Amino acid sequence: MWLREKQQEAASLAEVATNAIVPSRRDFTQFIASQRRDLAVVPRLKRRDPTTGGHWPSVDLKALGLSLDDTEVAAFAVATAAWHGASIADLEMMRAILDAPLLRDDLCIDERLIYDSRLRGADAVRIPVADLSIDDVDRLCAIAVSLHMTPVLESGSPAEVQRSPLRPPHCVGLSCTAADGFVDLDCVRVLAAAIPRHVVAVLLAEPRDIGEILSLRGHVDAVVAGDVLLDAERPDERVHAILNA
Repeated sequence: MWLREKQQEAASLAEVATNAIVPSRRDFTQFIASQRRDLAVVPRLKRRDPTTGGHWPSVDLKALGLSLDDTEVAAFAVATAAWHGASIADLEMMRAILDAPLLRDDLCIDERLIYDSRLRGADAVRIPVADLSIDDVDRLCAIAVSLHMTPVLESGSPAEVQRSPLRPPHCVGLSCTAADGFVDLDCVRVLAAAIPRHVVAVLLAEPRDIGEILSLRGHVDAVVAGDVLLDAERPDERVHAILNA
């Protein structure tokens, strides 16, 4: 359903005049790598998640983003799919108010989606390796890098990691999920061990709690966390608890 939504969105987009696109000036990889001595936290801004069953209909994403921007988060992941109760307008809203790099937390499967992501303010894009040919992965990565954006190569198996072009500024996004829709920690550790140390590894699958996040220190460089923050009465305090643990 999510993939079909992105195919339809790409088909609806007009060709973009690439000379009108301003390259990103926020280096998503560098912001993450600057915290590699520990573990970077990337809040995921969304309203629902059918994978985990999470639903936050009353969340004020603007207020949430501003409160978390005052913490030491490395970047933000902004959901833009209707699948997550979101839209591309959420990315534009966050770009207008946040200084940190923004990952478009959506399936960017077409060059039109890459260009549109940058036009709307994204500094990084999520490219699902499983849904694309090797040639398409390479082509989309090249387009993203030409716009000074970080390609985050979504991988959920050893075969997908092997098919990913593991070279900076690319990041590997680990999407290992268990039956309940949350992270499969054993899978993450196996895949992380196959990623060269010079390549930044980002967890994309949702952790269940702070303990799972902290257990990944030394395995990944950053954790994208949504449910564990959205379920908290004070998400900013939860971020501080993670960073100071």
